[in-house]
Amino acid sequence: MDNLSERDIKKISEISKIIKQSKTFFIAGHVKPDGDSIGSALALASVLNRMGKKVSVYSVDEIPKFVKFLKGSNKIKKLAKRTDAFDCAIILESNNFSRMGDIITSSQAKRIINIDHHLSHTGFGDVNYIVPSSSSTAELVLNIFGYMKIKPLKHEAECLYTGIITDTGRFQQVNTTPNSHIAAAKLMECGVDINKVYKEVYEKGSLNALKLQGLALYGIRTILNNKVSYILLTKDIFKKTGTSESDSEGVVNYTLRIDGVLVGCVFKEVDAKATKVSFRSVKSFDLLKVVREFGGGGHKNAAGCTINAGINEAVKIVSGILEKNLKIK
Repeated sequence: MDNLSERDIKKISEISKIIKQSKTFFIAGHVKPDGDSIGSALALASVLNRMGKKVSVYSVDEIPKFVKFLKGSNKIKKLAKRTDAFDCAIILESNNFSRMGDIITSSQAKRIINIDHHLSHTGFGDVNYIVPSSSSTAELVLNIFGYMKIKPLKHEAECLYTGIITDTGRFQQVNTTPNSHIAAAKLMECGVDINKVYKEVYEKGSLNALKLQGLALYGIRTILNNKVSYILLTKDIFKKTGTSESDSEGVVNYTLRIDGVLVGCVFKEVDAKATKVSFRSVKSFDLLKVVREFGGGGHKNAAGCTINAGINEAVKIVSGILEKNLKIK
């Protein structure tokens, strides 16, 4: 808590007050959930349950396989009934209310708490605890626990640790800060077995997922004087390997391993008129100015968007934008 600003402490104090006053809770993260949104949600739900609250966690999309070892993941619901009402909705890692999908309407919750670490946000909550300098939402949730003098149980700490390591790329990405390591150390003091979490998250993929990764890496290409690398993941590749989009988690991180590459991309074919694009970049290149052109978001060096074009056309569109932004002749 010593490193928090007065503004952050004020926000956390407001959140603490709402939590204590509320009895029923809705918790959800963004569509296509990741380790941070799910880990943070499950840790919050467990702590609130211990406080005697009634809590439900939701995810409109299937949760990734690598987080299913986390306690409580099997109790995550898909949708709430339109007749359900909650004293408080806690929305994680979502720059606007609709980012979590059509699970509930805002009128179904008396109070809304918005916790996020992205630069682009709309401040839709009654309380908005937004810290773009934080590596993960899990760090922010741990700050709330610290303020409320709640020590996470081992399984709660595992949830938050999963959030931190996945959003920092095992503490290797440029969003990693001293606070990331301090938070991880605190969670280890709560009993987290870091080797167990690492193996569950990173070393328990299926054979088919490994084949998908192999095909993806075999097909990696470079453009723009070898300053940009990209991978194509077509529907045919997913069909050939018997995999789904969740099996491609982490593939984008390989795109920056090529010496001299400044921006790496993974293009995932949705259909003939839509392509999802994930980006990674070196520290000096801001991806947000690229993805914002398509209504995307994320962080300076890790972002994504959907382009309304087929996969090959999407490559041409992105290439043109990157050529302009990288000032490559």
